[in-house]
Amino acid sequence: MREHKLIINKLLEQMEEADMDALLLTSAEGVFYTSGCSLALLFRGRSQGCAVLTRDGQVYVICHEFDETGCDKKDPSVKVETFGGGQIYIEDVTKPGEKKGTAIDPLSALCMAFECIPPIGEGKKLGVETKCLTYPQAQLIFERYGKDIIANCEMVLNKAMMIKTPWEIQVLRRNARFAELAMHKTMAATVPGMTCAEIQAYFTKLCYEMAPNLTLVNHAHTFGSYFAPAWEPKQVPMQRGDLIRLDGGPTVDGYKADLGRTYAVGGYADKERHEIYRELWKGYQWGVEHIGPGVKMCDFFNGINEQIKIPGYTRGHYGHSIGCHNGEEYPFFSPNEPMCFQPGMVVCIETPFYSARRHTYNIEDTFVITENGAEQVTHANPSLYV
Repeated sequence: MREHKLIINKLLEQMEEADMDALLLTSAEGVFYTSGCSLALLFRGRSQGCAVLTRDGQVYVICHEFDETGCDKKDPSVKVETFGGGQIYIEDVTKPGEKKGTAIDPLSALCMAFECIPPIGEGKKLGVETKCLTYPQAQLIFERYGKDIIANCEMVLNKAMMIKTPWEIQVLRRNARFAELAMHKTMAATVPGMTCAEIQAYFTKLCYEMAPNLTLVNHAHTFGSYFAPAWEPKQVPMQRGDLIRLDGGPTVDGYKADLGRTYAVGGYADKERHEIYRELWKGYQWGVEHIGPGVKMCDFFNGINEQIKIPGYTRGHYGHSIGCHNGEEYPFFSPNEPMCFQPGMVVCIETPFYSARRHTYNIEDTFVITENGAEQVTHANPSLYV
């Protein structure tokens, strides 16, 4: 079961360090991480829901009546407050003869959240997750509290999410292995003539078969000369010698998987593509051998960078944390990141390369940082052949 108290204590520690008396969370992952509630309207990017965490550890989730049953897995200490309105008819709550509008008021959740936020102490701040706010929502918050009281709490959330609880590690480890198995089966099933769309559909099907309770399947695959991630896969047949990069994985229990696998269609690739993969593998392998607690992320980046001898090749990072964020999660293993790896982190090492002419590559695996080193959860293929 999700370790709610451990998660809240991590958030409270970061709040104390940042002199924040309360947090107002507005993203799908922020609400989920703080409360355990998955709000469908919020996950669809409609800005209809939020959560409040107060300095005494109390969590309030504010959501539309339509989302209330999405909070059935919450911790008993989480309080759920609902608002109505909009075009939605729900027999349980709609009054006879009540008129319906055309849309839900996007400010309703914030107005209710204000009632859950206690007075902010002298010298303290209200931490607000600002990245998902619309202009009218941001304006309403500033009008209510003033600019001197508001502070962006994104880093508070990032730092709390950085060290995973045992349950989070278990979920992420399982999801990574789901992704790896789906990728291996997809690689083995690929033959010349299959289209990009058919390959992506096959990968999706495998993920659903392994984890029928998943939230979604993350796709960032690239096929042949199409180096853009295939959110809308093309009906283009793959030829012998084309490279395919599978990237992503299933999101289950609110946490995602993110692996990268590269392989040649038809058991053949030209010499130049093999050479590129070998150089990327050198960097990846150096990372596998040197990752562990106490290693600075900037030093880790530089070490990998020194191994990859591809003329003109540059990267902004060679990996990142992973969790319940929709995308890659803080911190990133970049040349300017002085943070050290710490026990309890779940991270991905990756060495990608993108080219229309030479096709695209990524070698990416998941690791759990331990007290004495790192557990390698998944294992990439050492060559372009399955």
